[in-house]
Amino acid sequence: MIRIAIVGCGGMANWHASVLKNIPECKVVGLVDVDPKRTAEFKQKYFSDAFELSDYEQLFHHPPQPIDAVVLVTPHTLHYAQAKRALEAGLHVLCEKPMVTDSRHGYDLWKTVKATGKHLGITFQAPYCAEYQAIKKLRDSGQLGKPQLIQGWLAQGWLKATANTWRQDPALSGGGQMYDSGSHVLNGMMWIMNEPVVEVACLIDNLGAAVDINGVAIMRFKSGAMGSVAIGGNSPGWNVDIRLQTDRLQVRTGPHGGYLECHRHGKPFYPEVPFDESPSAFTPHLNFIRTLLGTEQPQAVVRHGVLLSVLMDAMYESARTQKPMKVEPVPDVL
Repeated sequence: MIRIAIVGCGGMANWHASVLKNIPECKVVGLVDVDPKRTAEFKQKYFSDAFELSDYEQLFHHPPQPIDAVVLVTPHTLHYAQAKRALEAGLHVLCEKPMVTDSRHGYDLWKTVKATGKHLGITFQAPYCAEYQAIKKLRDSGQLGKPQLIQGWLAQGWLKATANTWRQDPALSGGGQMYDSGSHVLNGMMWIMNEPVVEVACLIDNLGAAVDINGVAIMRFKSGAMGSVAIGGNSPGWNVDIRLQTDRLQVRTGPHGGYLECHRHGKPFYPEVPFDESPSAFTPHLNFIRTLLGTEQPQAVVRHGVLLSVLMDAMYESARTQKPMKVEPVPDVL
């Protein structure tokens, strides 16, 4: 049984709680939030016997119950310090995306994971869904072919939906729509490609906000394959898409799966996608718990967080300087 403390009991934490309570191999024993009203509401709604704390540091000084791991559902710029503190205290970490908002912090967490031997998982969408496992099977078997072009698209009413929240405060968010919903698209693209970006050029438009709302970028991967992404945050509706061209196939999906269509010589085919209707199936939580129990391999590890943070650093720097940026390739191992 894996004992967990949820850190941050805001809106997004409701999803985490609803999934975790349906995984029999774990138990949420602790709730942490700077606002005691939130932990009290979570305790009543989800975990009636969990302890409540208003100070994260209290977790590391004689907590009311022993814990094995923390789930971080806090503002983006807090992730680095909170994850590092937990890892060095001997706890495993499941972290909301993005893992960090500075690539130097990403590399440091990678070193910390290596030094402590603890696991750090990230709640991206793509790696845990059935469609991406089917893509991985095609990729690793050679059936996918050699990637040549990849394109990501996201349109969302993010500007209005996140107005007057921490997500539009650079000190807490570390960036705007590109680092928020956009990180799922970028992670999906890089997870499919399975290689680092080495060059990128980016333009952004804040539309009067303190953070980026719309952004576009072009990129080159280590193999020479090219990519593009358009991330919109001022749309009247929702739409998202990832498309891939290889020398063998065309592939279309989204950063959270839901559909997977392939074309070969103009004819569509649909790879077999496993289906599991249980509430916790194909979630980062289930994979994280089973990784700790030794029954599954982790799907989004600290390196994936580094890949995103290195790319985002370069994208923001390119937008700031209005110049293309060379990117030092993220290694396979540290």
